[in-house]
Amino acid sequence: MTSDKKLKDILHQYGLKGTTARIIVLDVLVQSQVALSHADILSRIHGEDLDKVTLYRTLSSFVSVGLAHKVANEDRNWLYALLLQNNRRVGIDDHAHFICDQCERIYCLPMDAEDTISVPVMDNGFVIRSHEYRLHGTCPECN
Repeated sequence: MTSDKKLKDILHQYGLKGTTARIIVLDVLVQSQVALSHADILSRIHGEDLDKVTLYRTLSSFVSVGLAHKVANEDRNWLYALLLQNNRRVGIDDHAHFICDQCERIYCLPMDAEDTISVPVMDNGFVIRSHEYRLHGTCPECN
């Protein structure tokens, strides 16, 4: 469990108030190594009363300020992960998603500048707004 002060500092850096709900959800995301669904987050909140609407709004606020992002799993359900790795901001376009083919967990993997794959130049009116790298294989726990 991360200290409330550290969690409040992170929220403050992103212009968010340190409400109880935000602190609880942020702590769950900080502790996770994988992207989590709404149900996953609710199951990891112990002894706290957090309704689904508050959870949706909290996650939406994290995404809107760039603290977290959402990624669709193979069943097209949204999973959420922080855009922080080792207290370092990770941009949406400078990390890859590793999907374990056995347990279906999704891991965010930061990439260095030399690791990035160039985006193809698109002619004929295509406009690229974002891109995503998805890698499939077996995670360490399933290997």
